[in-house]
Amino acid sequence: MNNIKQKYINSAFLLLVSSVVVKAISAVYKIPLTAYIGATGRGYFTMAYNLYMPIHAVIMGAFPVAISHLVSKYNEKQNGAKIYSLKKASNRLFFIVGIIGTVFMILFAKPYAQIISSSPKSIYTIYVLAPTVLFSSLAASQRSFAEGYMNMSPTSVSQIIEALFKVIFGLLFARLTLNYLYSLYANSGAVLGIICSSEEQAFSVIYPLTSAASMGGVTVGSFFSFIYVWLYNSIKYNSHKIDKNYKTTDSMKEILSFSAPIIVSTIIQSVSTFFDNSSVQYCLSFCNFNELKNAYAKCIEISGTNDSDLTTYIYGLFSAAGDFKNLIPGFTMALGVAAVPAISASYEMNNKERLESLSNSIFKYTSVIAFGCGFYMSVCAPYILEVLYNSSNKDVVFGCENLVKYFGFTEIFYCLSGTAIYAVQAIGCAKKSIPSFVVSAFLRVLINCFMVSNAKYNLYGAVISGAVGYAVILVSNLYIFKKYSNINYKLNIIIFKPLVCSLLSYFLTKFLFNSFFVIDNIFICFIAISFIYFLVFTFLLFLSKTIGFSELKFFYSCKKMA
Repeated sequence: MNNIKQKYINSAFLLLVSSVVVKAISAVYKIPLTAYIGATGRGYFTMAYNLYMPIHAVIMGAFPVAISHLVSKYNEKQNGAKIYSLKKASNRLFFIVGIIGTVFMILFAKPYAQIISSSPKSIYTIYVLAPTVLFSSLAASQRSFAEGYMNMSPTSVSQIIEALFKVIFGLLFARLTLNYLYSLYANSGAVLGIICSSEEQAFSVIYPLTSAASMGGVTVGSFFSFIYVWLYNSIKYNSHKIDKNYKTTDSMKEILSFSAPIIVSTIIQSVSTFFDNSSVQYCLSFCNFNELKNAYAKCIEISGTNDSDLTTYIYGLFSAAGDFKNLIPGFTMALGVAAVPAISASYEMNNKERLESLSNSIFKYTSVIAFGCGFYMSVCAPYILEVLYNSSNKDVVFGCENLVKYFGFTEIFYCLSGTAIYAVQAIGCAKKSIPSFVVSAFLRVLINCFMVSNAKYNLYGAVISGAVGYAVILVSNLYIFKKYSNINYKLNIIIFKPLVCSLLSYFLTKFLFNSFFVIDNIFICFIAISFIYFLVFTFLLFLSKTIGFSELKFFYSCKKMA
């Protein structure tokens, strides 16, 4: 039991650290990026990702689970020849899928931009992003193979490489493009032959192009990420020999057979997310224009947004708030990815006691991070935004403060549902999740139609729809995993204790900060409130025995042996 748990902790810790690094890099990246492309440009940026993410989810969320599971399975049986066959089959399969995905994005860019997103200017960003599908697919093949051995090093390092190159080239391309296009306007009053009577009109032309240029950094980053992980695997895993009894086509069929229900569930989940995000953009266009403009009057005044770009601009604010919403699930995803081979190994051995202990630990750690960081995000929302955007995009501070605060309270649904889905997939029950994705999608789009289209609620309706939709997915997948793995949940340590610790930390932090601190400097306020929160939260975790000292000792011993 300790061997599997030790490997899981090592793997999860490595992925968690790399996720923190990647998210930190992305946070730093998005501040100057928003300065170059504005909230309107962020809207174009996000629209391109809305089309990309369903394809990316299938590539990164379906096939890798199958590869990781099968490599783990045959590694337990010490069948190196079969593993070699799986490696060849996965490389071929991921190349084909990558080509299909890239072509799909190119072909559907125009109808998506014009009809679904109601933003024809986003087409340039989509075209630049399209090759990323191929590079990400090839990299995913290599990553998932190593993950089958519970080796998360290539995944972690390649993610950091991808983030670094995205920052370097994304900002470089955006800045060069912005400077060049603005100089054209300054010198001739036109941008690429388009006459602009005001600076607002000029930026309306410039932002879609700078957004596309910045997306070039994403493509470059995905290419170098693939190069690294391919070289790593070529050197690390080159000892297995091919056995003629294991044909590549047979291994490909096995991958597809295991992947089929995951692909279907992932496609449905991704398509539902696509329609969810697109419905937010679409429903904003049905809001009363004057009411919507009044709701964001201060932001619009600061940004100088053109009326024709109003909905794209507001959707860009939603995207900026979404950076924070997606931050914590990005961390807890590491726990889910690392859980797949660990849960698979325990499930294959039919060891209920080991599976139950491991699963409860994984869900508990996910909840501690989700509740703890989510409530921290809520209490610190104004200070985080001020620190990041006050000097470059003051409008983002005013437009996103409440959104970030409310998203923080709902993080548990996004984080724990993700881990539950990975757990269900690890035991081969992915198709059982499909109904929950369909119901969730229906509810999210329905709530968006009623609430986002009402200028009184606008973007706040999307916060509610997301929480309701992912709550359905969470409850359903926890039930599925319990039913088919025959384990029992310790809800006291999974839900109740982390929630109480986080809730008390939230109110105690506000009380202590307001009672004992009078500080004018925003950055010092941010540091002070962060210190208070994590001190109180850590104390309550140990006081309530949510986290025990024995776990820290075990964790430390794992790190020494890693």
